[in-house]
Amino acid sequence: MSAKLSWSLRWRLSVLWVLEWGITGAILTYLPIYFTEHELEVSELGQLMAVSAVGLLVAPFVVGQVCDRWMSSERYMAIAHAAGGFALLCIPPATERYQESGNGFGLLLLLIGLYAVAYFPTIPLASALTFRHLPDRDRQFGGIRIWGTIGWVAAGLSLSFWLGRNDGWAEWLDFWGGTEGIFREPLSKDSFYMAAALSFALSAFSFFLPPTPPERSPTDGVAPLETLRMFKNPTFSVLIGISFLLALVIPLYSLAVPMLVDKMLWDMKISAHWVPAVMTVGQVSEFPALLLLPFCLKRFGMKATFALGMAAWVVRYGIFAFVEPVWLILIGISFHGVCHVFLVIVIQLYVDAVCRPDLRASAQNLFAFVTMGIGMPAGFVLSGLWGDFCRIKDFEGGNFPLFFSVPAALILILLAAYWRYFAWPTPQETRV
Repeated sequence: MSAKLSWSLRWRLSVLWVLEWGITGAILTYLPIYFTEHELEVSELGQLMAVSAVGLLVAPFVVGQVCDRWMSSERYMAIAHAAGGFALLCIPPATERYQESGNGFGLLLLLIGLYAVAYFPTIPLASALTFRHLPDRDRQFGGIRIWGTIGWVAAGLSLSFWLGRNDGWAEWLDFWGGTEGIFREPLSKDSFYMAAALSFALSAFSFFLPPTPPERSPTDGVAPLETLRMFKNPTFSVLIGISFLLALVIPLYSLAVPMLVDKMLWDMKISAHWVPAVMTVGQVSEFPALLLLPFCLKRFGMKATFALGMAAWVVRYGIFAFVEPVWLILIGISFHGVCHVFLVIVIQLYVDAVCRPDLRASAQNLFAFVTMGIGMPAGFVLSGLWGDFCRIKDFEGGNFPLFFSVPAALILILLAAYWRYFAWPTPQETRV
């Protein structure tokens, strides 16, 4: 029987995840729409989303060392999210300047990069902090992490209801003065302002998180360099390699699906403001996936659970290749829960199980570095070029079937090789 999780610890970790993923929910699904509305090309959008992962290039070497050796994790979170909030406030004016003058794309890349350095390393750090305080991570992590999904959904829906308030649903606001009262007209850049507010809120709340100082180390070595020894383990190396290959094709979802949903809503004569609301269908699907994860791990094992996550990506990209009908696209979006939980969280659980206790932050950031720091930026650049080739920005002439069928085939080949040749390590594997 697993140890009981105290209420005090549960609510603090839950709020951490609500705010951590609420930031992403406020901007990620609307980001492609915002930048295309400001006349950026798909290839430029790919570059911006690629540089957004630069934070995970420095994460294992800076954040891991800081939080595993020098500074409490909750203090670092406070500093990082304050810096991230200020960066978010600067991105909209830089975007408008580039649209008006055609100059300043470098500044826009720099601001996105600065925000990435502040925010993205905090995601694996939040996982490491949570694992550190859970008595039984395999059984209890899903119940805590599910609040991140709630935060993402709440932020996405709030953004859509705000941006779409003049689309006919909010006549009751006339009671308060309508568009000429205390509520100003919604602007697309409000997504950044909402994310900045959540970032500042998490910075302040970080001081209420459970104290998480660096654990005592058996050596005085540099923590990020010590985690590199984990690659001596063949099973660890293979799993990270598979995750890297998946990270090359997963960005096609973030880049193109909001555009596909925008096209779908356009055909239904519905504003693009509702794209974030539709995309929250994917986050809602994380609820059953997180609740089922402990059962699947116990019943089927890590190898089969991980394979289910890969298979879900094959199916959803195959669905998106059909482009229509609407209900089928919504099913494809709803596969997000299995796609994310059965891949990313399973690997995070494995990494935490095999690393030394004093290397938790560095180990989680090592995984994030390889996948989101190297694989995803490369994937976003390739996706942008592939998107231009398939003309997905063109609602009428865009070749969405080709755009999605190629990555579906690539993941299917990877899945077949994984299932045939890879043997998952046992839970008793020696820590590195």
